[in-house]
Order: sequence, then structure tokens, then C-alpha cells
Amino acid sequence: MQQKILEIKNLGKSYGETTALANFSLDLAPGEVLGLLGPNGAGKTTLISILSGTLRDFSGSVAFRGQDLFADRRLKNRIGIVPQEMAFYEDLSALENLLFWGGLYDIPEKELKRRALELLAVVELSTRAREPVKKFSGGMKRRLNVAIGLVHRPELLLLDEPTVGIDVQAKVSILDIIREVGRKGTSVVFTTHQLAEVEQTCSRIAIMDQGKILATGTLAELIRIVGEKEIVEVSGEFSATAFSEAIPAPSGAGIEILSVSDDFAMLAFADSQDIPAMMQRLFAHRLHVADLKIKSPSLEAVFLKMTGRSLRD
Repeated sequence: MQQKILEIKNLGKSYGETTALANFSLDLAPGEVLGLLGPNGAGKTTLISILSGTLRDFSGSVAFRGQDLFADRRLKNRIGIVPQEMAFYEDLSALENLLFWGGLYDIPEKELKRRALELLAVVELSTRAREPVKKFSGGMKRRLNVAIGLVHRPELLLLDEPTVGIDVQAKVSILDIIREVGRKGTSVVFTTHQLAEVEQTCSRIAIMDQGKILATGTLAELIRIVGEKEIVEVSGEFSATAFSEAIPAPSGAGIEILSVSDDFAMLAFADSQDIPAMMQRLFAHRLHVADLKIKSPSLEAVFLKMTGRSLRD
């Protein structure tokens, strides 16, 4: 049996009366790219902070290749961190930043410079390598942030919301880098609240909310949680209470309300022929429906089923 590169067991962390992680358990295989999907406040950043060693005072255990991650400081040199906040010196150039941060890992000088130049090419910053980082755009800074996390060739890469606040082109570039890192054998934990990012990038997905893992699996495995159902989105002018009263959940007619809020609801139908009957009930309750969309089962539907709320909440 192949040894797990990362085994997290029963992590717990609270801030006063607020629970950030509650009996959180997760494992990661070598070369696996895991997308940790959850809304803001789900505990994703707390997890990355614990794994990177910047957050103390927690319960539970973390093993890296079978060893206590926090018992041997040398183990952390085998992990790369890409935090949500930028981690570099704005007055230094991109090359100088890579040489500085890479120098913390006892990499020979010539080898470090070679790696730095290679990474600058990978993140498409070669032509700007010697410019002060303060002149960079947001997307360029994010790409440099990723390069710094990779300069020592880690076995495990942790990325916390690496595409926040950047344009589409920069986002696509970073997701391409993450995929390539995984293909070359580095294990990756990638936190996000963007459904499309994990669908496009990750070999396995974990859905997280309120400090807990709710479900894990491949995209296909997670979609099977919803089953072979039609997903219907209803938008208009109605309250969540009025909609729920019109369409009781669970319904004997094979209708399941995955999520409902003011002016928007998502439902799953075992039989699409029940959709007209559902519309008649809404009209009978004098609810104004502006739009109705029928979709195939999706990761969004799974997330709504597991958490009862959308990533926008």
C-alpha cells in the first residue's frame, strides 16, 4: 500500500467561541492535486496556516510521509507554501526575490540561480525579471508568489486562494502551472471557493464547510451524490419561506430542494415530467418566476446539497 504524503487527523482549532476546524481529517496521495472547496469562513486558510507552521495551539495530528510534521523542522523544507497574502519584497526584483527566498533552503548558488531563471520562464516573467516587483500588475505578483513556493522543488505544495483578485489571463496561467506541477509528481493542496477552478485543475475534490470535510472524491464521484437527476434553477421575486411552503421538502413527488433563498432556488427532480407540476404550485401560491433553467447534475448542485448554501453566501 502506497504511503500517504499527508495524513491529517482530527484537527481542531477555535478562535474564542468561533470554531474554525472541527475534527478535520484528510489525506493526500503522492502526486495528487486536491482541491479544497468551500465558502469564505469555511476554515481553509486556518488549515493552510496550521500546515505551514504559522498557527499554533490546535488539537489533532499531521503526518508528512508517516512522520509528525511538527516534530522535525527539516520536514517543512519539503513543503512549499503559496499564501493568500503576497509573500515577497516589493522593492526587490522578481529574480532577487527568488534568490533570497530560495537561499533559505541551502540550495547551491549556481543551482539556485538556474532554478530561479527556469521558474521565471514558467510563470512568464522572464522579460521582467530584473524590475522591482512594485511595478508589477496583480496577476504578475500572483505568479511570482507561486514561483517562490516552488523554488526549492517541494514534494508538497500548499496554495491558499492563489487566484484571488486577478484577471482571467493570469488565473488561467496559474491553474496551468498547478496542473503541470501535479503532472510532474508534486502533491498539491489547493484551496478555493471557485467551482470552475477545481473542476479544471484537481484530480480529487474535498467539499468543506464550517470547519469540516463533508465529502471527497473525483468530480464524477461527487456528482453521483446528486444522482441521475435534472437540476432546476428558479429565479424571480419570492421569499425563501414562501417558496418552501409552495414546494415542501422533502416532497413525495421526487422533488428535492437543494438550496433556497430569497429570489433564487435550486431543486433536483427524479423525473423531469414533475417540473410543470412544480410550476403550477408556484403560480398557485402567487410566486413570481422570472426564469427557469434546467441543467445536468453538477458540482454546484453537490455543494448545495451538502452545505445547504451556495458559495456566494
